[in-house]
Amino acid sequence: MNFTIKSIASWTVLVLMLMQAIPLNRINPPVISDIPVQAPVKNALKKACYDCHSNETNWQGIAYIAPFSWLTAITVNAGRNAINFSAWNNETGWKYLASRTEIISFITKPGSHYREYYLWNPEAKLTGSECTTLSAWYVSLEKEQHSLKNSAARGGEVMAHRRHPTPETTR
Repeated sequence: MNFTIKSIASWTVLVLMLMQAIPLNRINPPVISDIPVQAPVKNALKKACYDCHSNETNWQGIAYIAPFSWLTAITVNAGRNAINFSAWNNETGWKYLASRTEIISFITKPGSHYREYYLWNPEAKLTGSECTTLSAWYVSLEKEQHSLKNSAARGGEVMAHRRHPTPETTR
């Protein structure tokens, strides 16, 4: 079989056109419980994180052109599964904090997380002050989590003490 440049180009165009017909899940589910933070933190998160880590994704033009659309949809779904600011409550929010070192490294090195995204959206890179704001917020979030764990542990000890009276408490 003899392939010419013209036939290869024709087949390539045909395949690319057929790829456009493959449906993708480019939807934004409703926001369940948005992360409760102050405006500067929310603005920084929306600027750099919300396109992949929330249900408020801004699907840009490249998200509609295969095969780039496939990569975009896969990336957004993986991002939402890793941390989703639109489904944040005490239970899921604390779960997200388990990957502390990863999150801190992304905050302190703007543009290091998913470089392709920042190549396409350079305006999404965090500034130095936004990095400082997010770092301070994250540290305060960790302190809050630590104090909640400590108070829950103390409450558990008190309840255990009430359920199992000692000889001193029965007199």
